[in-house]
Amino acid sequence: VYLGTTKPLIKSVLAGYNATVFAYGATGAGKTYTMVGKDHNPGIMILTLQDLFYQMEMTQNEMQYRVKMSYIEIYNETIRDLLNPSGGYLELREDSKGTAVVTGVTEVKTTSIRDSNKCMDNFETLKVMKLLLKGNEERTSEPTAANKTSSRSHAVLQVTVEKEAKLRQLIQRIDVGKLFMIDLAGSERAANTQNRGKRLMEGAHINRSLLALGNCINALSENRNRGHYVNYRDSKLTRLLKDALGGNCHTVMIANINPTDHHFEESRNTLIYAHRAKNIQIRAKINKYDVAQHIAEYGHIVDDLRQEITRLETKLQRYQSPDHPILQLVTYSDMCFTLFNSGIDVLEVGDENQHSRDPNQ
Repeated sequence: VYLGTTKPLIKSVLAGYNATVFAYGATGAGKTYTMVGKDHNPGIMILTLQDLFYQMEMTQNEMQYRVKMSYIEIYNETIRDLLNPSGGYLELREDSKGTAVVTGVTEVKTTSIRDSNKCMDNFETLKVMKLLLKGNEERTSEPTAANKTSSRSHAVLQVTVEKEAKLRQLIQRIDVGKLFMIDLAGSERAANTQNRGKRLMEGAHINRSLLALGNCINALSENRNRGHYVNYRDSKLTRLLKDALGGNCHTVMIANINPTDHHFEESRNTLIYAHRAKNIQIRAKINKYDVAQHIAEYGHIVDDLRQEITRLETKLQRYQSPDHPILQLVTYSDMCFTLFNSGIDVLEVGDENQHSRDPNQ
């Protein structure tokens, strides 16, 4: 599932695009297992972070990365920070660009994969993994008749990657990619879950937020006119997913269904839900901005350019060395070509017969 859905999005995020992956389905269909997984079988969130850091490590000589991660849950239309549960409920507001922002949320920051060119055995990756597992332990879950470990909230993991060239210039371009990974709470029927009291109210809030999400998907799939109004304000979940649903994002929806006939109606509704989501048009664009360096930074830019020239000269000298295997191979090929054209017999290495070859062959 990960290889076919989420892994292709990693390069898009590093290129500056937005990407979203969310699992949808009825309660007990395996959404949390798909997104989070277990210790011996990690889910999409863990696998994505591993490959994301690996891809950044492959280009760390040319590019510099800054990574920020936040992990929240939406429980009964209230937002709670899973990395800092004691911080209380958080507010959802909009910035000057109209983007929904959670105020006061804890953001874990990393600046590079390796520090001072010393191997740290993926220290940053392990650090992020531990924080993610810690956040999952703080997530609200209660047993119901349909699922013994039913998630009572929507979990949203946001990873922001800022990329810029290590070789600084007077006007520096910075690409900003955002990756949202969402584990939705399952839709519930009171007759199946047998919830009462507090659990029943939780189920009502879950269904209401999923209904708002469904209404947005219906409006986006049936009315493709750009001027059509889509109501994202019915739920905090839809406000957070506005960019993911509106088209400025590469979005993947994983539909989890239960194979038993007892859940036939829920599985059917999930597939209809996913089919409508396929009709949403995507108009993703790169998030980039240019930063003009201050005059005080010009000296540092010149130093960086000198270091880059020294590095390239050293690399060129290594390639021009007679001991370099590529140069030896080229020299041997040129010698053979010259001897063949002159009609001189050439003996192959390891040829016991040492017979001569016809230059025309």
